[in-house]
Amino acid sequence: MAESTKDIHQKFADVLEALGTNAYQLSKQVGLNSPDKYYKIEKGQVKPSYDTLAEIIALYPQVNVNYYFKDDVPMLEEPSLAAPHPSLSSGLAALRIKHLEQRVAMLEAQNQELIAQLYGE
Repeated sequence: MAESTKDIHQKFADVLEALGTNAYQLSKQVGLNSPDKYYKIEKGQVKPSYDTLAEIIALYPQVNVNYYFKDDVPMLEEPSLAAPHPSLSSGLAALRIKHLEQRVAMLEAQNQELIAQLYGE
C-alpha cells in the first residue's frame, strides 16, 4: 500500500472543501450540537475515528474512503459507484439516535434542576 504524502487531517479538510461543506455544517447534518470534533480533526489535534469516517461516507457516498489512506486513488468516486453501503447508513442512524438520546437526557436533567430552583426544592 502506498504511503500517503498528505496527512489524514489535511485530507479530511480537502474532502469537506470538495463537498462544499465545512465542520459546522457537517456537525449539524449528523446531529451534533458542536463542530469541535471536526475542527480538532482539521487542526490535527485528533485523528478521525472509524465512526467519523462512516458518518461522512453515509452522508456523502461519493467520497472514496480509500482516499484517506492512499495517495493513488481519487477523492471522489464516479456517481454510479457511489451507492451508500447499507451498514454505514444504519450506523449513522444509530449514531444520530445515540446523540439525540444523550441530548434528551441532558435537557431532562437541566429541566429538573430548573424546576427545583423555581420551587425552592
